Amino acid sequence: HLGLLALGVKRNDEVLLPSLGFVAVPNAVSYCGAIPNFVDSEKKTLGVCPLKLENYLTKIGIRKNRKLVNKKTGREIKGLISIHLFGYANNILELNKVCKIFGIFHIEDASEAVGSYYNTKHLGTFSDLGCLSFNGNKTITTGGGGAILTNNKKINNFIRHISTTAKIKH
Repeated sequence: HLGLLALGVKRNDEVLLPSLGFVAVPNAVSYCGAIPNFVDSEKKTLGVCPLKLENYLTKIGIRKNRKLVNKKTGREIKGLISIHLFGYANNILELNKVCKIFGIFHIEDASEAVGSYYNTKHLGTFSDLGCLSFNGNKTITTGGGGAILTNNKKINNFIRHISTTAKIKH
């Protein structure tokens, strides 16, 4: 949820999500007042299929004022959340390419892939932002909570501020 806010998701935006995953991901989109837009997964990785994603965005997307807009709904498509399910890496590099072509952000949900690598790099560190869950059913748990992975100082500062009750020094 905080990652979506940090990347500018607001009411009536659309965020693309895999058709296979846990309800927490579309819930986070809904908490922002945004609309989940489900896209096809692939058999091999169980993640979003880059080819089907590119075809879908080509079919429904149109550029308006530097934004990607869904021709059918008139809403801005802000980004994609991909999920590395059951520790498997999805086609992360190809998904990043598609997101870059269409000018949308990419969040990696690596909650089920803590400790998993793609080549020599940890999953959750390839995209604009990575997120982890420490819920009771995850590989590493604290009973609840999570973490955001980013190397963007502005995103880091925003999330630290919001996640610590948005307290301002006085």
